[in-house]
Amino acid sequence: LKKRKRAATFPSAGADGRGGKAARRKKGGAVAAAEEREAGAELASDDELSSSDGEARAGKKAPEAEEEEFFETPDEKRVRLAKEYLSRLGAESADTSREQVQEQLARATEEQAKRTRMHIDEIKLGEPTFRRKAHSRPVTCVCLSSDDRACFSGSKDCRIARWDVETGKPTIYPGGRNRFECGGHFGSVLGLCLVESRQLLVSGGVDRLIRLWDPRAPAGTANKEALLGHLGPVTGVAAEEDGSVLYTVSMDKSMKIWDLRTRRCMDTLFGHVSGVVSMDLHAKSRPVTGGADKTVRLWKVDKETHLVFNRHIASSDAVTVVDQERFLSGGQDGNLHLWSHASKKPLASASIGAGPDRWISALRAVRRGDVAFSGGVDGALRCWRFGRGAAVGGGEEDKALRLTEALPPLAAPGIINAIAIGRKVMAVGLGREHRLGRWYYEKKFKNGLWLVPLSYRET
Repeated sequence: LKKRKRAATFPSAGADGRGGKAARRKKGGAVAAAEEREAGAELASDDELSSSDGEARAGKKAPEAEEEEFFETPDEKRVRLAKEYLSRLGAESADTSREQVQEQLARATEEQAKRTRMHIDEIKLGEPTFRRKAHSRPVTCVCLSSDDRACFSGSKDCRIARWDVETGKPTIYPGGRNRFECGGHFGSVLGLCLVESRQLLVSGGVDRLIRLWDPRAPAGTANKEALLGHLGPVTGVAAEEDGSVLYTVSMDKSMKIWDLRTRRCMDTLFGHVSGVVSMDLHAKSRPVTGGADKTVRLWKVDKETHLVFNRHIASSDAVTVVDQERFLSGGQDGNLHLWSHASKKPLASASIGAGPDRWISALRAVRRGDVAFSGGVDGALRCWRFGRGAAVGGGEEDKALRLTEALPPLAAPGIINAIAIGRKVMAVGLGREHRLGRWYYEKKFKNGLWLVPLSYRET
């Protein structure tokens, strides 16, 4: 009987054991789910509390900030906004004074102004005045002061002249061919640059010297200093606005970078495979050069590299910078190209024709504008406009960038070797022959300075 009872109760006990385990597992799962629900509820309540606390704190801070802004003076508000702006630029420091903030903000404003493009309208050229007393040979380079009161010219007679724009009276600085002790250039002067921030006039010439002059000095005053380093004629000089760095190019295929504070050469850059014949500078550390190797090059001095632009089929005798991104080039092939640092192809092109008398020998653009002036060996001063649509005589739906003549050509009494543009006047260097050689010689032409009154409106 005992055996039968055990046999009879064993299956039920086993079933009860298995059922108890399953029941315990179900109970444990239910408890775990309940605990998870409680934890989720606690997290949600904590998030709600933290968000409500954050909103309360934000609500408390907003009136205080508004109250501080309400009681600040206009000057304090300007300083606060300037500091916020400078902090976004990363130029703020803990001990920045109000004067330093204003100075840094002014610099930032100037940099931004350089990037702003303008539309030039209502261009008018007045009756030109010809000056020829100071130079006996072709004028090769010119530059104007910022107030348009003084003009400087260099010539193949090795002399430099300062002109009073209003009266036309010249002040002549010494120079003479093969006169080594004259106190000036003893070879043709090919480049001029006025550095007003340092009261310096920089010149370069066939004698391979870069000479530094005092532009306020009386007639006959010898040059202050001379910089040595180039192995060929110096064909162009340009300086940055602050007067700290000077760039020079030469027929020795190089461009040199000089520190005007220490009067020392900082670097020499090579790239052109033939002589460098033209240069211009507007943006910091971004000179543009043209060479006899038919190329135009944009140099990125701070990055130690440069971009090469190939489209001319002859020497690129003239270059000019328009703004931070665009520049123009003209060559002996008679073609004019508008370039951008973002494209290897010209944005727009124009031509004055092919032939030996169609060389473009001088270029100058209105900075940050859409107008430029060119001159050539044919003695024609041309005004060019680049733009889209109706601005260049096209249709309103025409979106292609075009380069067209804005004014009829103005006949000059000589080969145009150099152009300088001011706010109210344009200075043009004229001669009977080209600035770099004697490929052309026209006896009917004259050597001298041509001053053209200029007026335009910026929008």
